[in-house]
Amino acid sequence: MEEKTGFFQSGRDYESRYVNHRYLSYEKKILSQYESVDYFSPHSKVYKEWVAKQPARFEWDRWVTMGCIGFLVGLTAFVMHQGISLISESMHEVALNQIEESKIGEGWAVLTGISIILVLLSSSIVVIWCPAAGGSGLPELIAYLNGTNVRRIFSLKTYVVKFISCLLAVGSGLPVGPEGPMIALGGLIGASVSQFKSKVLKLDIALFKRLRNSEDRCQICSN
Repeated sequence: MEEKTGFFQSGRDYESRYVNHRYLSYEKKILSQYESVDYFSPHSKVYKEWVAKQPARFEWDRWVTMGCIGFLVGLTAFVMHQGISLISESMHEVALNQIEESKIGEGWAVLTGISIILVLLSSSIVVIWCPAAGGSGLPELIAYLNGTNVRRIFSLKTYVVKFISCLLAVGSGLPVGPEGPMIALGGLIGASVSQFKSKVLKLDIALFKRLRNSEDRCQICSN
């Protein structure tokens, strides 16, 4: 049974700052989809004894991880930049050919039509295939860095959909840029590659198990 409140009663968005918010059932359902992440190592006696027994190491695994992340982020940015340039140049070349033939109206119609198709494709794949890839991705990334584990923001599907959606949206001529999604994609790559484990790709490199904890993952993602 859905709880009901009056317009000025406790539990509404419009309420006094001196009143504690009372969560409704649908709000509790939304909050149940998120969980807190513990970034701090459990410095218990057992943990300290375990650390003392570990051999000295030169952090080679962390350097290899950072190198892989830097390469993949750079490759992603390069491919996206080239793809956006290719789409934009192709669109304007088609329109320019129409204008040179004194078909200004047809040139405008072709340019507008292609832009609409690209925008529809960009939004459709997000809505239908992966809603978690919607928007810039920065709010979700900031939430994760502040201790909230948001579901599906670091999946391979999110990476593919966000990349393609951003490529089509920017290439279509919308007044948007790739800066926000690129930051989110960089964080996604950092958080995912640092684990060297993937069920989709059937990958599990045991040499990097030491980095599979919330603290290291957050630090690498933020870098």
